[in-house]
Formats: sequence, C-alpha cells, structure tokens
Amino acid sequence: MKIIGIIGLTTVLLLFASLLIFGNLNKDFSFFQDYISSLGAKGAPFALGWNICGFVLVGLGLVGFGFMYGLLLKDKIAAVCLSLFGTGYAFTAIPMDMELTNSAVSKAHVLAICLGLAAWFVGLSRIGFNLKIHKNIRNRANITAFLLTIAMTGYLAGLWSMPFTHWLVFGLVFGWTAFTSFGLLTSTTINDTAER
Repeated sequence: MKIIGIIGLTTVLLLFASLLIFGNLNKDFSFFQDYISSLGAKGAPFALGWNICGFVLVGLGLVGFGFMYGLLLKDKIAAVCLSLFGTGYAFTAIPMDMELTNSAVSKAHVLAICLGLAAWFVGLSRIGFNLKIHKNIRNRANITAFLLTIAMTGYLAGLWSMPFTHWLVFGLVFGWTAFTSFGLLTSTTINDTAER
C-alpha cells in the first residue's frame, strides 16, 4: 500500500518540480495566464525537456499509481480507467502548435488529454458508486468528480477562461492524487486510509 503512495506523491512532486524549472526557464511563460501545454508547445524553449519530464514521466507515474490504487480498492474497472488517464496525460507530450490549433498535432494533443480526463472521470465515478469501497473514499471521489464537472461547466458558461480551467483541472487531478497518496503513506489499512 505504501509503495502506491510513494509512486503517487513522487509523481505529484515531479510535476511541481518540472513546472517550477521549465516555467522559470521559459521567460515567455506566465503561470497565471498561459496553458501548461504551452511549455511543451512547438517552438517553445526547453519543450523537449518539459514534454519528457512534465508529460511523459508524470503520465507514466499516473498510470502506475492509478492502476495499483484501483487494484488496492479491488475495482479493476477503476484501475483501468485511472491508468488510462495517465496514458492520455503522457500522450499530451505530442507538442501542440499554439499558432495552428487546428493542425493534426494540436488536435492529437487535445484529444489525448480529453480522452484521459474522460477516463479519470469514469474512474472516480466508479469509485464513488462502488458500495464495497469505504464511504469516505467514495465521498472524496464523488466530490472531486463534482468539482471537475463544475470546472468544465464554468468554462462552457463563460464564467472563466480556458487557461484558468486548465489550472483548475490540474489542481483537482494532482490534489486528489496527492491527498490519496498521503493517506496511503500514513495508514496501515485501506479503511485507515479512508479516515485521512
């Protein structure tokens, strides 16, 4: 159980370290106004480094964490869905062309993250409605899925911008992963994890 927490927390820390390093190396990048994807976009400085560290390696960490966590909960569907999110995230390493958003690579980049997020949403919903899983774990999954829905709905309703939505979604994904991982690291049983 603790190895799953280590993988999850390491993945979150890798993302934040990559963001700090490559975000500061790219003088044109704004943490408040730009898409995270612009760090790995075509023509961006240090794009290859970001795409490897911030997308591929983090994505692989999410695959491992998601699959193992789903199995820990004895829910194979959740395991597959959560790991598919990591796969989709890793494929966002396909560099987006910020000037030609309708290009094939830009569409592939967007498709990868959209399919990944859809799988993550299904995985959370599966956890949330699986009555064999502890109530507190289910509640956390349902609240996170609800907040993800609010984030996307707010963008569609014009309440906030897409870059802001981008950051909200990242916060939800990696916040849930960090919180879940910390619970796994500090507990002795899965039910103990649910109480944290």
